[in-house]
Formats: sequence, C-alpha cells, structure tokens
Amino acid sequence: MRRSLRFRIAASAALLLALSVPAMFARADVTEGASEATNEGKWFNPVTDPDWSNDFWPIVIAGVSTGQDQPPTVYEPTICECPSRLFGEPLPGIGITYWEGKFIYEVTRKPGVLMTMGGQNILGSTYAKQTGGAKGITAGAGSPSGTRSQVHAYNYPVMEVVGDMFDDMCMNDNDGFNLDALTEIDPTWQNDTWALITSPETSLFADAILHLACAVEALVSAFTYPLDPVFWCSGSWGSVYPFSGNTNAHNGNQQGNASLLSKFIARQFRFGMMYMTAGPGAQCSPTMSPIWLKSQFRVDPIFPQAKRGPSIYIGQTEVRWGYFPPANYPQHESSAYLVWNAKQCCMRF
Repeated sequence: MRRSLRFRIAASAALLLALSVPAMFARADVTEGASEATNEGKWFNPVTDPDWSNDFWPIVIAGVSTGQDQPPTVYEPTICECPSRLFGEPLPGIGITYWEGKFIYEVTRKPGVLMTMGGQNILGSTYAKQTGGAKGITAGAGSPSGTRSQVHAYNYPVMEVVGDMFDDMCMNDNDGFNLDALTEIDPTWQNDTWALITSPETSLFADAILHLACAVEALVSAFTYPLDPVFWCSGSWGSVYPFSGNTNAHNGNQQGNASLLSKFIARQFRFGMMYMTAGPGAQCSPTMSPIWLKSQFRVDPIFPQAKRGPSIYIGQTEVRWGYFPPANYPQHESSAYLVWNAKQCCMRF
C-alpha cells in the first residue's frame, strides 16, 4: 500500500514537471544566463504565423500563370533546355517559377535573444556586454541616434513542412531547419571599419551621385519592384553599405530593422552564402553571385505581429506595411521576418 502511494506521488510529480517544462521555455523572460529580462519573444508557429496565401504564388507553369504579377526577373521560358542530371546532355523541359518560404531572420538589439524561439538568450550576459548592442549604441562619431543590432538567420524551408512538390524535378537545395548565422560572433558586423575588410567597395558607394540612384529606387519600389541594377541600395530602407550592424536614425524601428535585414542578405551574397535562384543565370540551377538579386525576395513580418496580405518587396516604404498601428509597436525594438525566395525550374523528365 505504501509502495503504491509512493509510486502515485512520484508519478504525479513527474507529470507536473513534464507539464511545467514547456511553460518555462515558452516564457520569454525566463532564460538561463539571460543578460536581462525581456518580453521580446514568442515561439514561431509554422501553421498559423505564415500567410499561406503567399506560398508558391504566383506559380507559372509552361507560361500559364495564376494571374498575379511578379518581378520580370523571375522568369523561366515556357520550353527550356538544361543538362540532364545523369549524363549532362541537354534535355528539354517545362519552365516553372514559384515562391518558397525559405528563411527566417531576426533583427534585435539584445544579443543572443532568439525572438522566434520564445525570447531565449543563448549567449548570456557576458557576451551582451562585449558586443555593446543590448542597449543600442551609436553608429559612429557624430551619429548619436544610430544603433547597432544583431541578425539571426534560420534556414526554415516551409515547403518541406507542406511537402516537397518540386524537389525531385527541380533539384531544390532544401536542407532542413537549422540556425545558419549569429552576427554576434562576427567582429566585422560590429564595426564599420572592420566591415571595410570584407567589402572594400564600400567607399565607392559613398558618392553623392550614386545616392541619388537610391532616391530614385525608393520612389520606384514604393509602387512596384526593386531596381536590381542599383544593388548598393535597398529602396526606402537605405544603403546596404557598409556590411555592418550599425544603422543611422530611421522613421521607426520597422524601417531601421528592415534596413539591417537587407544589409545582411546582401552580405550573404557577397560571402557566397546565398545563391541566385531567379534571373537568366538561374535558368537551370541556382548560381553563385557576389551581387544580390533584390527582386528574388519577398518579406512577411512575423514578429512582433504576423502580417497578413501581400508580401513586401525589398525597399518598399514602411508607410505601406509597418508605419502605423497595429503593425508598428513602439515598445518593441526587435523584428522577425519570414522571407520568401523566388525559384525557377526547368522541369525535366
């Protein structure tokens, strides 16, 4: 009888512990080694947070479209010809273009805090002090309103959750979920001077005339797609150079964080960490390019609030998507985004 009672007590305690552990991890302010309590975080829900009306769409198969517009760079000929996988000889195929939910990016001033993972701090308080980004710092002398933020990049192939429709025939590069990058551990992201080492061309784009091109793109991208030839700009979000986490004052957190998002994506291309999956060079397979293709991406904010409706193109003014409530949260400095990646495919049989 006593053994039975002890067993029931132990079982009840184990059940209570099992039920309490998820709740502990779900709280953003309970993090082991956290530098400070933060309510900036929630668990990303892959079912309810993405706007599934943006998944795949628009799809174009053999020239037949779902009827929605897309950038002219995202184009595959109706009948295409690409090398076969087995023998390398050219084979005819059917051209397909579609959009895949591929990446999640977090932009935060709290180093180590993973907003889409419940606000957990995986780096601890010591590292936060070393980076100096926890409270926001100046971008440099004479820029008291500048801040430094960190970016966390996840490979999050939403298509794999739904089903790999085109993997076999289109040779997708899906490789499962993983945390790809933490800028906190990269010294070149923390300092503009160090960033010049990785991108010495930065000085070329300080010219005033080239900045006028950014103003033109800001106007164009407000109504249509970004201008890919103006690769040193990200529309109304600002310049992508230098490739560091420092940014000057913007109209609000939304625009400033979007600017850092574009900096990071352009930087990943520069380092050979991302591939061009749209445009003439990607007709048969993804290709490496040191210059990013802005029109290859669409953005859905998922934190602090998941956005519904059409996705945002790089450089699109935040007045259209994030300047006014409820999209703009003054109490939140951090943002997270689900990024859709355009894919082209020559579907060979």
